[in-house]
Amino acid sequence: MSYAQFGSIEATDYNTLVGGDPITSSGKLNTVWATGGTTAGYGQTAEANVTVGTSVTAAKWANLVTITANSATHQGTAITSVTAPAAGNTIAYLSAIPTNLTTIYTSRLNAASQGSTTANTATYGSTWSTAITFTHTVTFANGNAARYFFNSGGQLKVTTAHANNAAGINLLLNNLCSNVGTVALSAPTSGTITISGVTYSGITKVGGGGNTPSPYLTNNGYFALTTSNANVFLQTATTGPSSYLGTFIKVLIKSNGTQGADGDAGSIITIYTVWDEVPDGLTAGTGSATTVTIVPPETTNIGNSWGTPSITGTVV
Repeated sequence: MSYAQFGSIEATDYNTLVGGDPITSSGKLNTVWATGGTTAGYGQTAEANVTVGTSVTAAKWANLVTITANSATHQGTAITSVTAPAAGNTIAYLSAIPTNLTTIYTSRLNAASQGSTTANTATYGSTWSTAITFTHTVTFANGNAARYFFNSGGQLKVTTAHANNAAGINLLLNNLCSNVGTVALSAPTSGTITISGVTYSGITKVGGGGNTPSPYLTNNGYFALTTSNANVFLQTATTGPSSYLGTFIKVLIKSNGTQGADGDAGSIITIYTVWDEVPDGLTAGTGSATTVTIVPPETTNIGNSWGTPSITGTVV
């Protein structure tokens, strides 16, 4: 029978709420908490099913209640408070349990907070007058590690800087870098999520200024990545020598492609940041820099299932 008021609670009822592992259905605890698939799954230890024909203990129900609450707290999601049953007491039917499970599934890509960051800055140490390309590579242990990272609220963020602000091309580049703001790569391929109180799409410009980036592929989050470069963001100059306002900074991203069976989009993410002076000719000063920052999920309510991704950066 199904979990319902006035009914006897059977092992199959509990197992239906918890789900197997991996499982991708809405309303199942392990879909969000454990392996899941594609945009679901935090990579935590799956809650085990109960053997059919045995009793569903208060401890098992307490696990279900606690893990649901931990998921909601991680997300910053409001759910109905449920008190876990105590050993020896009758386990009452609570309609909030299946409702809460559906809620944490719907909000699964949100995160109330994040962890400590790791950054890599590549700096061009010479003058230049044509174009320079920064290459940052972020490597995870495997496809699922990358998937858990983004599913749990992890992000990669790109910022640029040109310290020289002398009049002419250097001031143009200084202002252009400021206008770029922060370009964030998050999980989604459509819609928006909320992380640390900020709304994000797959690619999101935070701060900055200037004109509207074009292209600006907001739906090109982690799960949209392929082995081909996607030109996700391009910001052109708005101030400086008028004949050089075609100068731009653009961001291209690719991955090494699907690695496992659970719907990842790759374990190695390569970000190219291209600075192009248009037309060529003026000499830009030294010190042009691009930083890529790894912003991992928090580890208070969930454990680190994504490991420690490495990052390298070069410029030519």
